[in-house]
Amino acid sequence: MDRYPKLRIGTLEAGHSWLPFWITRMDEHARSHSKALPPLKKKPGEYVVSGNYFQSIEMSEGEKLTKSVIDLLGEDVLMYASDYPHAESWYPKSVETVMAWDMPEPMKRKLFWDNAVKYYARYSGGGAVAGVTAVA
Repeated sequence: MDRYPKLRIGTLEAGHSWLPFWITRMDEHARSHSKALPPLKKKPGEYVVSGNYFQSIEMSEGEKLTKSVIDLLGEDVLMYASDYPHAESWYPKSVETVMAWDMPEPMKRKLFWDNAVKYYARYSGGGAVAGVTAVA
């Protein structure tokens, strides 16, 4: 992320409630294994919440876990994914399920629109276009 500051990374179809634990673990490893790693400008968790990392939600993890992750990491990381046509997609009720969650409308807008637009956006910088990397 230091070398390619405009690179965006997304982890999709992998749930999201594990993310705060993973960040804490990466930060600890960066500290305890620092001699084995290249130097970083930030802690690994800071890269995750920097606006270049995105994580799709799984509806089965529900409102409570989703709100907990947002409370811990902020509103700019998670994005809605229907997971259609997979069996766990809850289609055709996936959108209405998440829309019924007790969350402020600006938070829902980030889940359903703003964060995905930032993740999938293509930026032009001097004729070069930054790619989008997804890890499924």
